[in-house]
Amino acid sequence: MADVGDYDLIKRCLNGDNSAFDLLVKRYERQMYRTAWGIVKNSDTAKDITQTGFLKCWKKLHTYNPDFKFYSWLYRIMVNESLNHLRNKKTHSSLSLYHSSGENPYLKLLKKEENRMLAKCIGELPTDYRVVIQLRHFEELSYKEIAGILEIEPKTVKSRLYTARIQLREKLL
Repeated sequence: MADVGDYDLIKRCLNGDNSAFDLLVKRYERQMYRTAWGIVKNSDTAKDITQTGFLKCWKKLHTYNPDFKFYSWLYRIMVNESLNHLRNKKTHSSLSLYHSSGENPYLKLLKKEENRMLAKCIGELPTDYRVVIQLRHFEELSYKEIAGILEIEPKTVKSRLYTARIQLREKLL
């Protein structure tokens, strides 16, 4: 089923084929979880947000506009759910980054410490900056895709990334 496009699955789903939605969930759940986790920095909360986001997606699927990429629409839902959680809970914990598992134990420890420091600094950024860092550097989305997800102009994405990077550099130095 990997060769079936998102829009075909959405049409099948809207016609009552629930297994088509299961395929969409399987296709995107890891990315959506990673996105939520990168914003809220809590595994259990990210799982809850991912489930809530997919439920919202299911309920709003009839509003999806096929002129846009489905995953961008879904990302927007997940980002909004994550941001709503932060607004409601006012939580700010540190972001854990992926790190290398090199052979040399010293280098491994050094890399882990660098990642811990970077994660701490990213976690201290204001939410708007932390979200664009997450979407650009960890999800590897384009400025246009991020703008669509956050419903802001691409120039605002660039501005937020620039400011976030400046703040990170100041914190790290």
